[in-house]
Amino acid sequence: MSETRIPTEVELAFEVMPCNALRVAQEPGKAPHPCAYFRSWGAYHSYDYETAGPPPEPGIVHPAQYLGRAPLVPEMLSGCRKAPILAVGINPNLPGWWPATRGSLNPLFDDTKQFAHYFRYRATAKLELPKADYTAFGGGAADTPFSGFELQVPVDAGGHRTVHLQLQNQKMYLAYQGLLDDLAAAMGWAGAKLAVGEDLSYGNMVACPSAKWTTRADPDDPQLPPMTEAQRQGIVGECFNERKYFLRQLFQSLPTVLLVFSQNTANAFIGGLQGRFSAGNPKVGDPVAALLDREVLLKYGDLPDGGVLDARVIFAPHPTGNPADWQAARPKVVAALAAATHAGRLLFRPETGHLARPSGSCVFCTMLEIGPCDYLDEIKPLAVPPALAAEGLPGAAVDKPVQSALLAEFLESVHEAPEAWRASDDPPGVKES
Repeated sequence: MSETRIPTEVELAFEVMPCNALRVAQEPGKAPHPCAYFRSWGAYHSYDYETAGPPPEPGIVHPAQYLGRAPLVPEMLSGCRKAPILAVGINPNLPGWWPATRGSLNPLFDDTKQFAHYFRYRATAKLELPKADYTAFGGGAADTPFSGFELQVPVDAGGHRTVHLQLQNQKMYLAYQGLLDDLAAAMGWAGAKLAVGEDLSYGNMVACPSAKWTTRADPDDPQLPPMTEAQRQGIVGECFNERKYFLRQLFQSLPTVLLVFSQNTANAFIGGLQGRFSAGNPKVGDPVAALLDREVLLKYGDLPDGGVLDARVIFAPHPTGNPADWQAARPKVVAALAAATHAGRLLFRPETGHLARPSGSCVFCTMLEIGPCDYLDEIKPLAVPPALAAEGLPGAAVDKPVQSALLAEFLESVHEAPEAWRASDDPPGVKES
């Protein structure tokens, strides 16, 4: 694919969807690819849409067919690519691992546009079978990620194993929505419609799912497969450092506020980006309670016109892993979001009920036929037209040279802290999504 002609946000959809499956399949042998670690979490009930192409409506519940049990595909950013708030995790969670949510259904699309549509519109929920259907199809205690059991879904007249999808609310994503509601109330924004997926997106530093990012055995759950140090280094090196999925998306999205929950995630985020914090001086191991009391800024870089691009980074306890600490910290997180608003990092638009989009172009929804962009009148490219004309670049990839230059300069001064990405003192129940 062309380095300049395919916009970053579109390019990532074509790269992320097949990444793990192809790498593992193409590099077998005595020394398997480090990302093969994620196969140690087993396989899960999966679905595809019954019709080709992206669904014609928003949302993630559409006519679907059961495909059987499979390893999960990597995940990309969930929500609008230009949402001004980005919540960061280490890697996606895996609801189907836990006995209470074995009826979870996971997307296994063979169409990149469907993949892109799903992650554009996933908000506060993933998907599952209704409990009665799951039981009727044979689901139960014997159904585990390692059982090989497939649900006995009847084949209909169209040759499909049709299933009915329903939303499975995720406590973590509902916590994101609660923060947006609290911010709107604190600011007194009448008519606010702030929503996860529109005003807040969420993404992970590593793309492949597990029930927990764990580098040590858990005595309370011996089935949790910890990664070896070699696997950890290989996964981080492949996904975060070499392929730069998270960083490339970050420099296309350019959110003005970043939310980082849990000590584990704080350590990985700070350690992976050490050298680019322009205020607050965070260090790996600094308690999130102390970090929440600081104004921490991450500098993306300087624009050709002299403007500075940066983001406020807000650290906090994990809402589902440390609920008591989270409830105590929540007012401070809302206050930090309000402070970011007063500083001009977040701007409410009464005409839409949503927050204004940050700087930079985006053609994700239009180019991948997801639907019309709801924020088209707000999207302003970073680059100026004369520079584009001189390089002969098409309008779709208008900002890619600037994004690439910013990221290259950013990485020149990043030095990864060696103690980052390892298990911390987070309790066993913490899930990093």
